[in-house]
Amino acid sequence: MSTSFQRDQLVENLKSAVNSVASAEAAWLGGSRATGSEDSFSDTDMVVVSLNPEAVFSRVEEVLQSKYGIEHTWPLQGGLWKGFVQKFYVLSNTPEFYYVDFGIFVTDQAVDLAEFFNQDRHGKADILWDKSGILQRASELTTAEKATLPGASQHAQFEILYRTFLKESLRGKYIDAFLFYQRLVGLFVNLLRLRHSPQKHDFGLRYLYKDLPLQDSKRIEDILKAAVDISSMQRCAAEMRQEYLR
Repeated sequence: MSTSFQRDQLVENLKSAVNSVASAEAAWLGGSRATGSEDSFSDTDMVVVSLNPEAVFSRVEEVLQSKYGIEHTWPLQGGLWKGFVQKFYVLSNTPEFYYVDFGIFVTDQAVDLAEFFNQDRHGKADILWDKSGILQRASELTTAEKATLPGASQHAQFEILYRTFLKESLRGKYIDAFLFYQRLVGLFVNLLRLRHSPQKHDFGLRYLYKDLPLQDSKRIEDILKAAVDISSMQRCAAEMRQEYLR
């Protein structure tokens, strides 16, 4: 574990290296830098727009290997968004908790990037460069998420999952009960998000300490901790059911 690691210097090294790639049209820092929650434990989230991702990844890996040493590379398969490719890098000469999350949008269409300029969802992107103005155009296309509180269909889903949880818990099958308890928690978290942070209704458990009032994030803590035994899960599941279906 490095004791002299400087994250900002790594960012500058990446910025300089990638900016030299002719196809790298734009770049920004996201994650905790964008949301204003960056601290000493934060990783680095960099996104580049390029029609030649191989050249960009090659330059990234060259500079990371030469300056820090690459221990592991995880290419995320499938892509989370249209035209998006992503790799995570675990480095040798950095703290044990640190990694680089590097993504590339392979597009020349601003609409493909608009999602990331919804500040209520992703924070304010720290733009590093925008040679073609594509990021500016993307920000002008951003629209708010459409999110509504659960209706009849969602209520029915919760009830079916609750009854499945209940019968498995009454059978004393902890593993099966736990599986459906988790799904109930996911629906309940979605309900709380729709009330307090509707633009992040689909973010699940991530960032709840920032997105929910303290009493609600503490409540989710207690609900998760209740998974220690079947009777505690039954009690919490019944409480969630009462609130979700009201």
